[in-house]
Amino acid sequence: MSGPASAFLETVGIFSLLDRAEIEGVLAHLASVDLAEGELLFREGDEGNELFIIREGGVRVSLCLPDGSDHEIARLAAGDFFGEMSIFDSAPRSASCRALAASSLDRLSKAGFNAIIDQNPRVALKLMYRMLNVTTQRLRDTGSIVSDMVTWGESARKRAVTDELTGVYNRRFLEDSLDGYLAEAREKGAPLSLVMADLDHFRRTNELHGQEKGDEAIKGMANAFRSSLRPTDVIARYGGDEFLLILPSTGPQEAMALMSAVCAKVAGLGILAHLGGPLFNVTTSMGVASWPEHAADLPGLKAAADGALYRAKEEGRNRVICAVPRQPVVAAKKRIRSIRAKNAVIENIVAAITGRSGFLLLGHQSPDDDCIASMVSFALVLRKFSADASIYFGSPPHERFRYLLDICRYNSIRLLDPAARLPAGVDTIVVCDTPKPSMIDASPALHELLRSPKVLRIEIDHHIGADSEYCGDEGYRLVTEASSASELVGHIVLKLENRADLLERHQVGELFSRNLVLSVLTGIVGDSHMGQYLKSRREKKYYEIFSTMFNGMLSRKTVKKTNFFTMDEVFGELQKLSAAEAGCYFAMWDKRRMSQSIASVALSEQTMKTLHEQNDEETIVSTARAVVDALAEESGKLGLLAYYDNPQKSDLVQFRVRRAAGWKKYDLRDLLTLLAIENGGGHEGAIGFRVPRALVPDLDEYMGRMVQTIETAIDPQSP
Repeated sequence: MSGPASAFLETVGIFSLLDRAEIEGVLAHLASVDLAEGELLFREGDEGNELFIIREGGVRVSLCLPDGSDHEIARLAAGDFFGEMSIFDSAPRSASCRALAASSLDRLSKAGFNAIIDQNPRVALKLMYRMLNVTTQRLRDTGSIVSDMVTWGESARKRAVTDELTGVYNRRFLEDSLDGYLAEAREKGAPLSLVMADLDHFRRTNELHGQEKGDEAIKGMANAFRSSLRPTDVIARYGGDEFLLILPSTGPQEAMALMSAVCAKVAGLGILAHLGGPLFNVTTSMGVASWPEHAADLPGLKAAADGALYRAKEEGRNRVICAVPRQPVVAAKKRIRSIRAKNAVIENIVAAITGRSGFLLLGHQSPDDDCIASMVSFALVLRKFSADASIYFGSPPHERFRYLLDICRYNSIRLLDPAARLPAGVDTIVVCDTPKPSMIDASPALHELLRSPKVLRIEIDHHIGADSEYCGDEGYRLVTEASSASELVGHIVLKLENRADLLERHQVGELFSRNLVLSVLTGIVGDSHMGQYLKSRREKKYYEIFSTMFNGMLSRKTVKKTNFFTMDEVFGELQKLSAAEAGCYFAMWDKRRMSQSIASVALSEQTMKTLHEQNDEETIVSTARAVVDALAEESGKLGLLAYYDNPQKSDLVQFRVRRAAGWKKYDLRDLLTLLAIENGGGHEGAIGFRVPRALVPDLDEYMGRMVQTIETAIDPQSP
């Protein structure tokens, strides 16, 4: 099946997150089922291990009641699906299903779904996510019989995600699904609102009238939500009398109107009306926050809703308050007062580094050593995790910073000037070493981007007090005492180094590469004058950490002399390394070839022998990454590079594939399955993998076959 078949599946809810190519892949696992009018598809109690999608016609779902009668509980039409839980747990059918008219269905068996998981886990996750969304909607739309017996198939599953007292979702379900709702909002470009609500004077209600009345108030509030909200909205009891609501495709004004109706309905419950005492009715306070107006990510959204709820309490309760639109707060910078608070900010920044894709780095006007070094070092961290990174300079930096700029060029970090077009897909701006917003080095277009509610603003700075002002989003301001902004970047990297899960997932080998260490140390050295102006024990500690790394790497990889004492000595050594990277880059670039959609480079054993003799391992790895990025942009679709490891260290052949920034029609992780690669990983826009040398007797021939396979995969119509 293809063509019209895939076009139809695009209209089915569980396939809404899949593109046409992904749907075509699923089609191979579907089988057709034709039913005559009145024909039984399955009977209550039958073994269940298949999901069904109605293509034409319709079905009737019914239960057998204790008196033997048949009770209809649902009718499903073209585009509906059912039986999804059976492919997970093979639960017995909890209802019977019979065709209302001559009908055509598509069937996905448990074995077929397992094959999708094996072949393309990303597609399987998208399907499961949409199944969960549609299933949760059914829970809200249907009665308790359907909820218990049809949607979930077993009461234990329902208990796992619902609150026993109210029947709405519990905190476990909420925490498992919130990320998915925000991801879907971003993907569709639709708004999303989050509401935090709790009962006013709830503790006092329990003290005066007992827990039974308190529980009655909680259930009354849940019922008010149910009767006022829409099938697509999610109601969850967060704990005690606290509720959290997810309102998809809903902006702040619509959310405020919905919640105001609920607020009035709760106030009219009359639960305490005849009991006497100081509390004569139950009321609720609510805080509303929306993406992207009030926050750029989930932690910010929750914080904004919580802050609005606090304001509702402060302003008299029994009301709904909307969060203030997101904007840089004009407030003097202060040091982060606790290690816990500092670690929380770093965790948020790490989540952004590993979870977001388009970064733009800004510094202050007339940037100095620390400003440039902190931007470069942060950009190098981003490149380790294959994120796109660009640095803006309003005017050309001083010549003495040439090596730092060369580091950028050979690590695919874009350098932008006022005449350059802004890169597409920027979702995060990082402002480094800048005391206040008025000092940011940015063009009018960049200032406008800084104000965009869809962009996350990270701030890294060591200027506090005086006339300093924040420019980053709350929760993403790593602003505290330090020798330099570069030291704070180094602190982030030290935290990242302990996240083995993230390093493994993103195929990051050596996190503290020479270029990264040199960039961090350049900032520390520049602001402290080779450590002379360091004040605290902590500042001296970080200077010692990075200077030791710096000297150790240079002594192992480049020169005998260590212990540099002047900036001239540091930059002199950096210039030598820059020249080596340039030679390595062009030695690789000169070998490029072009097929229909792929620019590729295959480096022979002899070429690599020469490059290994002239360069250290880090230079080869970072240069290969830069070259494959350039190949992708030159081709407009894909860049592919292959080279032999140093035989003294490894018997592997390394492959890197990168997707052009403007071409996003293929998830490169699918190539790992297509090529039966076991040793590799990456993300949708960039992958790396390794093949034993024994399996690649002739690299040119091997690459030729690989290029043809990939060409066919990304464009089945290609010759």
